[in-house]
Amino acid sequence: MRIAAVDLGSNTFHLLIVETTGRAPLVEIFRERVFVGLGDGGIELLEEEAIERGLQACSSFRKAMDFYTVNKVRVTGTAALRVAQNSLVFRERAESILGVGIDVIDGIEEARLIFEGVKLLSALDEPALLVDIGGGSTEFIIVQNGHLKWSGSYKLGVGVMHAAYHLNEPIGLDQEMKLREHIKLTLSPLQEAIIKMPVDILIGASGSFEVLESMSGQRSKRDELNEIKPDKVRNMVQTIIHSDLNQRILLPGMPAQRVKLIVVAMILIDEILNFTGKVRIQVTPYALKEGVIAEFVRKWENG
Repeated sequence: MRIAAVDLGSNTFHLLIVETTGRAPLVEIFRERVFVGLGDGGIELLEEEAIERGLQACSSFRKAMDFYTVNKVRVTGTAALRVAQNSLVFRERAESILGVGIDVIDGIEEARLIFEGVKLLSALDEPALLVDIGGGSTEFIIVQNGHLKWSGSYKLGVGVMHAAYHLNEPIGLDQEMKLREHIKLTLSPLQEAIIKMPVDILIGASGSFEVLESMSGQRSKRDELNEIKPDKVRNMVQTIIHSDLNQRILLPGMPAQRVKLIVVAMILIDEILNFTGKVRIQVTPYALKEGVIAEFVRKWENG
């Protein structure tokens, strides 16, 4: 059986196709990532140009699924499709192209699927905080002894924060301080949860953590967690925050697609590290789409 997971994120669209017999390990057949920027300018109203970029990505995904003869497909939509006033306009057109309905999931379900995806790579037997920074929202999961103990989803996506706070290049000190205060206030439930359940590891998903991985000089690993030294992370975070657009473009390991929104992501990561204290830092290549695949396979095996 060939299974496809399509993740229509607020910043990036993903397609993952795997093959399974229900007994052997999953075999990856194809994956594609498209930087759509569906939530560019904020997620309350999708711009027509962003909608068109998203529909083009959906067309590309449909062609790939047809080429690889996919048997089962699940399409999930996250923050932008949860919130946007004109979400239905995009969804109806995208569903027509994809040939399947879009399952718009809430933030807690998104967090659960991220957890399931990371579990494919690691037993998560050490206390850990999983963080997936998206375009419209960011999900947090506290794990202890391999079990999800707490989760939260907050409107702290890079597109949302950039539109509200990154008004100058480089970001002004006033905007930075306002964003930091907003993050602290918004994440007070997370801070309280970490006090009760301290963590030893911060595991980051998404492109923002991949930027740190790339800039650290470490090769990205497709099927395992990749550890980055905390002191390197702190240095890279500060470098990015205090650079302007032209300087960021020239930073070694900085992907061009991430240059615009990366500053607010680094401020968020910096504040998260203030909450967690001294922790090991890992980057996971698996997240929501792998969680969707894992759940598909489990349901199939159980009949």
